[in-house]
Amino acid sequence: MTDANSAARVYQRIVPRPVRAVAGSRVPPRVRRKVKGGLVRTLNRREARLHQRALRLVRKGDFASASERRTRTPDGRVGHVHRGLTVDLARRLDHDLVTSALDAAEIPWFAVPALDDRRICIAVEQQDKGQVRRVLRALLEEHTGYVVSASPVNDDTRMTPGSHLKAWKNYGRAKAIRVVWLRTEPTENLWVGEDQGIEIEFWTVNTDLPHERLVGPRPNRVQRVVPRDAVGIEIAFDRLSGYSDIDGDLNPSVTLEAFDIPRLEEISFPVDAVLLWEHPGPWGEELLRATLRSLHQYAPWTDVIHVVAHAPVPPWLAGFDGRLAVVHRHPADGLFHLIPDIAEHFLLFRPGALLGRPTRPFDYFMPDGTTRPRRAKWTAEESFAPWTAQAYATTGRAVTQSYAPGPQPYSCSVLGRLANTGAMGAAAPDGQTHPRLPECHPADGLFHHFTYAHGQADPSGEPTAVLHAALPDISLRLQRLLVRRDLQQLQFFGLGSDEALLRGGGKKVVEFLRRYFPVASPFEHAHPEDPETYT
Repeated sequence: MTDANSAARVYQRIVPRPVRAVAGSRVPPRVRRKVKGGLVRTLNRREARLHQRALRLVRKGDFASASERRTRTPDGRVGHVHRGLTVDLARRLDHDLVTSALDAAEIPWFAVPALDDRRICIAVEQQDKGQVRRVLRALLEEHTGYVVSASPVNDDTRMTPGSHLKAWKNYGRAKAIRVVWLRTEPTENLWVGEDQGIEIEFWTVNTDLPHERLVGPRPNRVQRVVPRDAVGIEIAFDRLSGYSDIDGDLNPSVTLEAFDIPRLEEISFPVDAVLLWEHPGPWGEELLRATLRSLHQYAPWTDVIHVVAHAPVPPWLAGFDGRLAVVHRHPADGLFHLIPDIAEHFLLFRPGALLGRPTRPFDYFMPDGTTRPRRAKWTAEESFAPWTAQAYATTGRAVTQSYAPGPQPYSCSVLGRLANTGAMGAAAPDGQTHPRLPECHPADGLFHHFTYAHGQADPSGEPTAVLHAALPDISLRLQRLLVRRDLQQLQFFGLGSDEALLRGGGKKVVEFLRRYFPVASPFEHAHPEDPETYT
């Protein structure tokens, strides 16, 4: 229903100030209340008619983004279940829902490269703000979601479904809003949407110059002022969000030509992934499966995945559109650049290395090809490790920092230069059977120090969760990781150690991995809900 404040604003707009002053002193309060009450009822009827019209437009639309069923989130809100859900798919579903609704209402829009590229941002003109509210409210009635003010930030309506009028109480002052759909997969272990959503900005028209311009309400990655008659062009999702799949012209969005400018952090070269398969058996296969799923879920931008097989590959492993290659004649640890057809830049995943949340190529590489390895705690024990002495002998520079386990950024050209020096990483203990957490892997430490000494590495400080399956409090740590899902890198050791097998730590890690990565990757034969997947 229309509130009294809305009626008061309409009353002030249609009744001149002198008339209101006379009415305030000469018209009885009972009559004034009756007039305003009638105005409220009239506005309510008008709003109801406009809402029904918008609802008919939405229902006529062809929305391929509809979910299989609805469920409840842990905090009681409405969520949508999608089989095979990924973070990138949820982002595209949100985009398609909003833009299809705007198209149905014939509201012009264009995509804007937002500062926070976890979200896709859509711009509409300020003059269409009223119509945007109606069509989005109708959309959220058909596909239950939520709306909050993004600028200025105000999320006190995050628990109220967007089909309710009170969910739009901050809309009048909002310069940008965020529409959110909460999505999950059939097991309801993975939830997506809270930190994503589609943001809609309201751009004003500036007529001070001969050529009209559109002015944005807040900064973006390119510019806030564009010609109103700028040409619209198609743009791929990976140009709007670094977290998206590099899909070329597949299902593009629409933007203005003024925004078709490369981002400062945009990576234009392909990035492969190299996975080491070393431990046949149930827990070893689960580590491989989890790594593939983490790449599918949190790094859709990777190009080809190379599985370096030190043992017969599991029967469920399958290629997908040429994106997976199994290397049976595996090279030595420091010679991965000899893998056939490998890209210049790649991420190395040793057993137990995983991605824990969405990543961008920029998280591991600079646009000029410089690698960005993760720093680790520098200890006295690490300073006396054999690899540090070899790194000093190779470069002439002392090692002053260690490097965290987890996914490792590599470049083939630097790896080839290092191999030409004759330096090779010392043999390392098997991290999955070792009774304690190992230090920095010698081959990784040597490579990263070599690249850093030659100005081709920029170590970063992003934290990595490193856990040994034999830890006494492993259950509590795993539960915390499952609830928070706030770390980009995960590394598990010791699943095959005697202590982990004795305490059941390996089984606990396997169960955690199944819950943390419930969505099957395209590289698995079996369905994620099929029990044979876990045999």
